[in-house]
Amino acid sequence: MRKKGFRIQKGKNKRQQFERERIILTANKEGKGGNAGGTSSELLYGILPVLGALQHRRRKLDHLYLKYNSDTSERLREIRMLADKIQLKVSEVPITELAEMCPDTVHQGVVLRCRALPVSSWSDLPRTAEGQHTLIVALDQIEDPHNLGAILRSCGFFNVNAVVVPQDHSSGLTPTVSKSSAGVSEWFPVISVPNLARFLQEQKSKGLWVVGLDGEATESVANLVRDRPLILVLGNEGRGLRQLIRKRCDWLVRIPGNPQVSSLNVSNAAAVSLYHLSHKNMETSSSHLKNSRKTCDRF
Repeated sequence: MRKKGFRIQKGKNKRQQFERERIILTANKEGKGGNAGGTSSELLYGILPVLGALQHRRRKLDHLYLKYNSDTSERLREIRMLADKIQLKVSEVPITELAEMCPDTVHQGVVLRCRALPVSSWSDLPRTAEGQHTLIVALDQIEDPHNLGAILRSCGFFNVNAVVVPQDHSSGLTPTVSKSSAGVSEWFPVISVPNLARFLQEQKSKGLWVVGLDGEATESVANLVRDRPLILVLGNEGRGLRQLIRKRCDWLVRIPGNPQVSSLNVSNAAAVSLYHLSHKNMETSSSHLKNSRKTCDRF
């Protein structure tokens, strides 16, 4: 019987050694390929991401790795019970082995080998609660997985219906996104579209109104009211909204603040904007934003 903390001796179990080396290699090759789902394996780490993956089962699950003596943690016990319930293969390994699988991460004693997380479809959208209007967040080329994860966490917290991202120049739904979202990405609808500008125009024709967050705008986000179906658009971390996306917006708003600070991080800006919308959800009018769309050339 293998003792706690004892490493597998060289040549003693070549098949297990090979398996460990293979999953370590997979972890080191994590990239942006999380959008499509499918056959590629990846390593999901952290209590909330793994718990979310086991609860919602939107991924194909292959193998769960827990640290030795995981039964001393209530959350790890819960994960183990869920894995046993769905008959997922479980191995207890030294914590140093988990660190090799997912270097430079906070794995919290649990790693799940699984398939990539697929994007959602419109059929996955939850129904809007009674008395609320549809709210969608569109992300114009958000490339940092930490930012995407933090935005998804805020969207889940503030009851956003879905996040829409363009297929190109956007972070995939990687394990880093899941960890940064505190597991929200394991259940929250993220929809990928080929052309974001075209998507916005199509949704406008269906009755949704498009609001872009822009540091150069004159209107304050504090004037925004969730009194109609809305799409809130946030731009790239460095470039902001692209010009064509700006032209698709009915309104442009900004978050007022100290002019000596150029802007907020995009994930913080998302949280601030969604907070304003959630606390004005029941208001029916705004003193500054009118019902008429702004006049501009439509491409």
